[in-house]
Amino acid sequence: MPVQSDNDRDSPHRPVDSELVEYLVMTTAGLSLSAGVARALQELVDTAQIRILDLVGVEIDDNGGYAAVEPELLTGFADLWEGDGEVGGLLSEDDIALASSAMSPGTSALILLVEDGWARPLADAVRHSGGRIVGGERIPRNRIEQSWRVRARRDAEGDR
Repeated sequence: MPVQSDNDRDSPHRPVDSELVEYLVMTTAGLSLSAGVARALQELVDTAQIRILDLVGVEIDDNGGYAAVEPELLTGFADLWEGDGEVGGLLSEDDIALASSAMSPGTSALILLVEDGWARPLADAVRHSGGRIVGGERIPRNRIEQSWRVRARRDAEGDR
C-alpha cells in the first residue's frame, strides 16, 4: 500500500487500509434501543479510532428469517454518515445472510464493517519493517473467561 501523507490520513476519502478492516456482529435488545451504540460509534469515529465502512441492522424473526434495516432508518445512526465520506455497499446480501444465520430467532443485531484507525501506526511500522499484518481474530468471551478460570485455579493450586 502506498505511503499516505498526513492530509490523506485525515481525509474521509482516503484509501482504505485493507489490512485493518474487520467486521463485528453486535446483538441488541432491539434496533430501536441502539441509539447508545450510535453515540459510542460516533465517538470512535470522531477520535479516528475507527472509520465505518458499512453498517446494517438486522432483525431475526421467530422462524429464523431476517430483514435488513439500513442505518439511516435507525435512531441516532444517520448522523454517522455526515462528513465520513462514502459509507455502505460493502456488506453483500450473502454477508448479511451468513451473519444472520448464526443468530437466534427473535434477535436484533448490528453488522459493522470498520477500518481500525487505532492500528494504523502499528500497521505502518510493520510495513516499514518489511512485513504485513496477515491475520487476526476476535476471541469469544466464553473462551477468555474459561482461560481466566483455568489461570485462577492454577494460581490457587500453586498457593497450597
